[in-house]
Amino acid sequence: MIRIPICPACAEPVADQPAQAWTGAYRSRNWWWHLTDNTPICPGVDGSRSQAVLVEEGLPADTQASAWLDAMSELFTIGGPYDPARLGSAVTAAEHLYRWLHTATGPFSALTALPTPSDVAFLVGHLHRTNRLLARIHAQAGAYVLDQARQPQFTGLTDDSDLHDEVIATADDIHAWLQEAADACAQAAQTVGAAWSDTRKLTALTTAAPSGQADHDVPATDTDHDPTSAHAAPEPSDTHEPSPAQLAELVGSAFGDEASFSPELTRTATRILGTLTMYLSNCLGPARPAAIATPQDLADLTTSLTHLTHSFHTSLRQAVEHAAPHDTTGLDTTHVAALHAALTQASDALRHAALNLGKASYHAAGLDLPQDQP
Repeated sequence: MIRIPICPACAEPVADQPAQAWTGAYRSRNWWWHLTDNTPICPGVDGSRSQAVLVEEGLPADTQASAWLDAMSELFTIGGPYDPARLGSAVTAAEHLYRWLHTATGPFSALTALPTPSDVAFLVGHLHRTNRLLARIHAQAGAYVLDQARQPQFTGLTDDSDLHDEVIATADDIHAWLQEAADACAQAAQTVGAAWSDTRKLTALTTAAPSGQADHDVPATDTDHDPTSAHAAPEPSDTHEPSPAQLAELVGSAFGDEASFSPELTRTATRILGTLTMYLSNCLGPARPAAIATPQDLADLTTSLTHLTHSFHTSLRQAVEHAAPHDTTGLDTTHVAALHAALTQASDALRHAALNLGKASYHAAGLDLPQDQP
């Protein structure tokens, strides 16, 4: 569970540093500042400086992922180890997680990944905390480069080298750029902090507790906090999660030749297709070394994409040539003609793409094109 500090008086999130110190060395004095306006925490009833109260702000636990989350926490502890290989692993993991977040916040996936204001508030809080960390990481990295540029063991150059002065000047530029980036991250953290406050208010307005107040209206301490059922971890299921192959079979059955049809199912199929399309684009992009490991994998993928694109072309052409009357209800003749023209052009483009994907699949498999193809 993520635990966040909030002001006991106004229930606003607080930080143990003022915003202007977010890019400097971490020196907490147990003084707290509101994220929304960078003002000190509200005073206590006796006028003295208050201390923040920790509350849990979590989502339902994913029992399938909890095991590797525990392993991650052991691999990347504050105590190290610190070496290039571990840094490389951390960066790789972060890259994948942020790409997952990018997809999860998209127009299709967000419907399932962020179904409630509480889920959005959890994510926005993460973005605020991450921006604060990034601000300090940028600043520390820039200071490190500038300091180490003068060390022969870092640059491999001696003080009397012809390149020494140029290296120092370049390191100074790097430091300046990274400090500017750190300031930008700190500013982003401030802005996201205000957005986080508002999303928490949105959650409070849309999620009423039994007493008539929202969960976040009354701060909970470490000892008296009892997570609500909405945030409790689900009970482990007796059945195993379906494998990717089983899940594909389920989708194939739900949307097979004998499936029923409705606007709701069409929207569901579109969301699934959008998610799969994003996954395929990642397979062709940053995940390509792992997802497409051999020329045969590329040949298989292009063959599948050929069939998929050709199917879309054929279906779209049928939609143009045999349009349903209700497709254009309420549109004037100008818009109807423009709609049909645009769909025709899209169908032609898909046909062209399918032809080229077919050629690509032959070449990827090391085969010559059939004689009837140019």
